[in-house]
Amino acid sequence: MVDKNTLDGAVSIVTGGGGDIGGGIATELAAAGSDIVIADVDILETEYNQKSSAEIGGATRARELVDRIESEDQRAHVVDCDVTKSDQIDAMVDEVIDEFSRIDILVNNAGVITATPVEEMAEAEWETVMDVNAKGMFLAARAAIPHLRESKGTIINTASIAGEIGAAGLAHYCASKHAVLGLTKSLSLELAPDVTVNAICPGIVETPMWEDVLTPEIGESYDETIDRAIPMGRDQTPEDMGRLAVFFAENRNVTGQSVVVDGGILQNVL
Repeated sequence: MVDKNTLDGAVSIVTGGGGDIGGGIATELAAAGSDIVIADVDILETEYNQKSSAEIGGATRARELVDRIESEDQRAHVVDCDVTKSDQIDAMVDEVIDEFSRIDILVNNAGVITATPVEEMAEAEWETVMDVNAKGMFLAARAAIPHLRESKGTIINTASIAGEIGAAGLAHYCASKHAVLGLTKSLSLELAPDVTVNAICPGIVETPMWEDVLTPEIGESYDETIDRAIPMGRDQTPEDMGRLAVFFAENRNVTGQSVVVDGGILQNVL
């Protein structure tokens, strides 16, 4: 857990905040003193009766996260937002300004994944992954930049170790995460000296992405993947990503960087 009050008075938006990694980032930013806006798709309590069981799970996590953050005397707010829709992104930013009067930290964390070889992939599948993982970050950054310039804030993009490598069956996902790293580096130059821009590259985190998509694609259990692939012998946690997010938010001379949090996976080549 990070020290309290290092980000006292800050306001953070976390897209995809109803998920595991987004929740870990929001929790650590709140622990450091930031108020939190959780932005995600289909998470408003008022629509529970119209949701699937999977959507209700995300909504429940968001509600529990808000309760936990508020129990630590930080403000928390939920915004329903599809990051692929520019009108919803703009409305989200307007709502945050109306509620909090400022934006200090934008965490572009919303993401999706599927596993399909290119020769079998429908155009719509490619577009969905690219729209959420890459276009969504562009839209959110574009809308928040004027406010981040004013606050001398920071943008933190959730990329992946897939942004550093290729993987069979994941060409669209890897392409989207390579795009995130390119966006991060370019924005860091466009927004200096006012705004810092960095990226987090998670390794293996126990989320539905790994349990439902990646380990079946690899053909081994989650624990087998950890034992085989991670030199440190343990998986990564949402809180690991949150602590790195706090580091980025606190350090005004760190920008244009992508930091891998993977327990040594990318070094394990022999």
